[in-house]
Amino acid sequence: DMRSEISKFTFLIGAAALILGCANTPPTASKTVQVTILSPMMKINDVGFLHVYKKGLNLQIYSSGLNTANIKISGQICVNRGCFAPSEFNKKFFLAEHYDEILSDILQGREIFNGAGLSKTACGFEQNISANLIKYEVCGGDAKFSDAKNRVKVILKELK
Repeated sequence: DMRSEISKFTFLIGAAALILGCANTPPTASKTVQVTILSPMMKINDVGFLHVYKKGLNLQIYSSGLNTANIKISGQICVNRGCFAPSEFNKKFFLAEHYDEILSDILQGREIFNGAGLSKTACGFEQNISANLIKYEVCGGDAKFSDAKNRVKVILKELK
């Protein structure tokens, strides 16, 4: 029947437009970064692209031109194809629950733990959270998070 074929076709076009429309939301900000991540969950030292969207972010890491890691944060935290609730991800990545947005805050160079132990510097700020052995510095487009107790480091250096 011709009408059912047309309605199937119309449905497929509509579904494709919906999927492509969602996938092509342009980022509100993007930057190229040298990424160093040392955690029980992953070890990375490569160049990547950090794309910030209205409702999340995506860190794409490349090694020798290949996309080796893809970290998406939008409610859940997805690493390549595995997705986790933020508290579950934090337990695996930081070995501590912390709070849901900590990785997102670090990747975007925002204050962590509501500004605990914060002091301003010439180019940004630093935070010393001695109870957790955490040191966090943001200077310009660079961020350096270090948790001595759990041996976790996240370092982003913006490449111009």
